[in-house]
Amino acid sequence: MAKYLVTNVQFKAFTEDKDGYRDKRWWKGIQHVMKAPLVSRQEANAPRDRVSWYEAVAFCRWLSHRTGSMIRLPTEWEWQQAASGGDPTRDYPWLGKWDEARCNSGESRLDQTVAVGMYPRGATQQGVLDMTGNLWEWCLNTYAHPESPESLHINTKDAAYVSRGGSWFNPPEFQRVSYRNRYDAGSQNNYIGFRLVQDIEK
Repeated sequence: MAKYLVTNVQFKAFTEDKDGYRDKRWWKGIQHVMKAPLVSRQEANAPRDRVSWYEAVAFCRWLSHRTGSMIRLPTEWEWQQAASGGDPTRDYPWLGKWDEARCNSGESRLDQTVAVGMYPRGATQQGVLDMTGNLWEWCLNTYAHPESPESLHINTKDAAYVSRGGSWFNPPEFQRVSYRNRYDAGSQNNYIGFRLVQDIEK
């Protein structure tokens, strides 16, 4: 599980690579018109927002090709395991009750994202940052029937996919590690981003 959300500078490498965003290989099986990528803030270390689920999947395919390893979005169960440290009684990535000083939520009143890693006190037990607040994070599976293997298939009909973690404008109840949210795969909003996982080779 990546320590940080994908940032603007990382996504920019994809959009500016001659074999990147405009390469049809990364969009195979996705019924989606490639268009100019959107972004709200220009800071290099701000988390990349306004990225659709389709774009996140295409980025993972491109990066997998570039690195020679399997990189993808996390399933929501992988995401929850990382956010909770495997403790089913934990409501937030940290021990104890809600603490607005540990993440960028609506209670921060910043009304925008902040650079990744600005809330080290909100880290998970394993040191993963910003799993609560800043941006909702796309997961690999659909919202409906997550227990089904079909939930992990690339859906070309703009299905609703899971997002986790809450964002910069959400109140505490949306920031719980168990809270499930969903957006259509084509959504490009200023409160959605993504994080990567890398499969371990056997």
